[in-house]
Formats: sequence, structure tokens, C-alpha cells
Amino acid sequence: MNGFQKTHTWDFLKVLTIEQVQPVYSWQPIRELLKLSRQAIMPRVQERQNLESQWAVKLRPICGIKGDLEWSKFRPLRSSREEDWSDWLAWVLETSQAGVLAESLFGKYMNCEAKTFTTPEVNREVQIDNRRADVVAFWRTEQITHIEVKIWDRNFEKTFETARKLREIEPSGNWNDFILIPSESRESWIEAVKTFSGYGMHKIEVIFWDDVVRGLRKCLWNEHESILWRAWAWTFCNVIERKILGLRRLDKGPENSSPSEMQMTMRWLNVLNLNLEEIYE
Repeated sequence: MNGFQKTHTWDFLKVLTIEQVQPVYSWQPIRELLKLSRQAIMPRVQERQNLESQWAVKLRPICGIKGDLEWSKFRPLRSSREEDWSDWLAWVLETSQAGVLAESLFGKYMNCEAKTFTTPEVNREVQIDNRRADVVAFWRTEQITHIEVKIWDRNFEKTFETARKLREIEPSGNWNDFILIPSESRESWIEAVKTFSGYGMHKIEVIFWDDVVRGLRKCLWNEHESILWRAWAWTFCNVIERKILGLRRLDKGPENSSPSEMQMTMRWLNVLNLNLEEIYE
């Protein structure tokens, strides 16, 4: 047996000298790709900068030159619980004298014009058995809108049960149900809809916090609301952008943009570019 014994040693490592290792990879293709990406994003960066300048002029009566605030240092209203965000949303809906925000969020589903959505009665934390509806709004058309407000909670099945229970206490009501979620929760919501679609549950339309920001900015641009409403609406909008959408200020030019900053530019354009020429109504 000894003739077949194989001795294992580390001698093979002696041939692996540094002189024998040839470079295989180069960063040059990556550098070229980044260069091309910066060139491609340059018009978008310039578009974002132009829009920011237009917004700065439009918002100057409300916030002066302080259009971008650090909300971790000043917290005018609480934002640590989902209930706090529901309070903000309920207030801007109930005190609106133009109805533009609600029309932008609900109009296409409820087939209503902006004037329908002015100064509704809005109830918060409506108790139904062992459930609470976040926001329930009563409009001039006698339609009723139920909105569940979500940020961190993805326990979406409660939304379907809450909608069912609301109809039980007001069976003759003309109900419309919505859920407000971050865009990151889209897939979770789709899965929840698939799960409960076979149980005869009522249709619930999904809206995103991005939609709320665009609706608020539309109101701020057309100036149809009071200065008090717009001041608080801008506060709400700014906090949503920072704390929920994760948007941050970009000061670098396109020639110095990193991939993450290029992505941030596109996200800013999503909320800043509202076809401003179309909302001078």
C-alpha cells in the first residue's frame, strides 16, 4: 500500500509568483461607461436645475429663500407613526378651498371635477368593531372616500376587511376605497390583491406618495388655495419628499454625477416636472 500513497505538500504554491500573474481586468470600460452615462444624463440634469429655479421663484412668497429645509432639526408636526401622516393628509383635504389635491388623487376614479372636492367633512380613525379606518371623507356629491394610509405597515389584508365593515355600517353609501402606499410596496400590494380577489372583496384603488407630492405641488403652483394652506401644504410636501420618497438635494453638475446621483436626478424630475404650462388654471 505504501507504493500507492500520495504525499500532499504546498510546493505547488512556489510557482505562483507575482511576476507570473498577468492583469486580466481593467477599469477603463467602466470609466467609459460612466462618461457616456454622464453625457446622456446632462440634459436631464439641466432640466432638473431649470425646474428647481422655477419652483424657487414660485415658492418664494411662502418660504423665502429657504425652499429646502432640514426636517430632522425642526419637526412642526409629528411623523413617527402612520397615524401622524394620516392627520396631515386629512387636514389638507378638509381645509382645501379649491379641491385640486383631491381631484388629482381621486378624480379619475370617482369621475368628479375639482369643485366637488372642496371643504369636505373628513373623519379620522373611524372605529368599526375591531378595525379603524384611517381617513373617511364625505364629498358634495354624497360620495364617500375611504383611504388607508400606509408607510411601513405592509399588513394589507386589514384594508379589505375595513372596507367591508364600513359598508356594513353605511350600506347605502356611495363608497370609494383607496390605499396610499410608498412605491416600494407596489409588489406587496399586487400580491395582496391576488390573494383576496377571489373572496368577493371590494375593489380598492392604489395611490402612491409620489402622487400626493405631485398633487400638492400642483396646488402650490396654481396658487388657488390660501397662503396658510399652501404654507402647511409645502411643509407636508417637503417632509414627504425627504422622509418617504428619500429625495435629497443635488448640487453637483452632470460632469461630476455618480450613478446614484443620476438616478436621483430622474426621481426629482418625476415630481418636479408637472407640465407646468398646463396647470396655470
